[in-house]
Amino acid sequence: MDFLQQLVARLPAEPVPVRGVWIGPYWTAVQTARGTGLATTTLADGPTHGPHAQHMAAAGTLVGRDARELAAGVASSFALARSLGLAALNALLPEPIGKISERNAGELACAMGAGQVVGVVGWFPFIPQLKKHAAAVEIFEKDPQTGYTLTTERAERLARCDGLCVTASALVNQTLGGILAAVQPGAWKILVGPSAPLCAESLELGFTAICGARVTDTDAVVRVIQEGGCFQQIRQTGGVRLLTLET
Repeated sequence: MDFLQQLVARLPAEPVPVRGVWIGPYWTAVQTARGTGLATTTLADGPTHGPHAQHMAAAGTLVGRDARELAAGVASSFALARSLGLAALNALLPEPIGKISERNAGELACAMGAGQVVGVVGWFPFIPQLKKHAAAVEIFEKDPQTGYTLTTERAERLARCDGLCVTASALVNQTLGGILAAVQPGAWKILVGPSAPLCAESLELGFTAICGARVTDTDAVVRVIQEGGCFQQIRQTGGVRLLTLET
C-alpha cells in the first residue's frame, strides 16, 4: 500500500457526499461538505476518441457519491482517476495542524538552499530567485515520453543535491518514491504544489516542509479551472490560500 492509499485508509468512515467535480486541462477539483481539494490533471498517452479513448467510466454520476470512493482512485492505473482521487483526498483532509504558516515556498527554498546544491523537480516561479542564493540549481524537467521517471543520469544528479524541491504532481504520476530514494539521506526536501496533501503524514515521508493550498472560494476557483486557466490565474481570484506545514 503506497502513501496515498494509506492516507485514504485513515479517513473517517462516515460517508461524505461529493458536491461537485471539475476536470480542466490543468487542474482537477472535487468539492465536499468538508472542503474543496485540488490536484493537477494528468492524462497518459493514448487515444482521445473511439472505444479505447481515455475517459472516466462513471462520468455523469460522480456527484452524490461518497468522496472516499473517488479518493480510492489514487491507486488506479488510470492517470485521470488518480488526479480525481487526489483531489477528493485533499477535499476530505481536515484543516492542517502543527507548524503552519503562509511562508512562501520560494522564500523557504532560498533560505534552506543558500550556498548549497539544490535539486528542483518540476517548474516553479521561484527558480530564478533560487539561482541567486544557491551554489547550483539542478533542474529536472518533465520528459515528454518518461515524465519524471528516474533514470541513471537523473539519479546521479539527485545524489549530488543537498536539498530538493519536488512538485506534488509526482504523487499523481507515481514517480515520487523513486525520486526520494535517489536523494542523499541528509538532504532537506520540500513538497510543493496545490496537489500536496497538507497533513502530518506527508511530513513522515521525510519532507522538511509541505507547501500546498486550501481552497477558500470554490466558485471562483472552479470557474477558472473550467475555462482552462492555470494556477497563477486561480491565485489571482483570491480563492486559494497558500499554506506551508513544517516539521
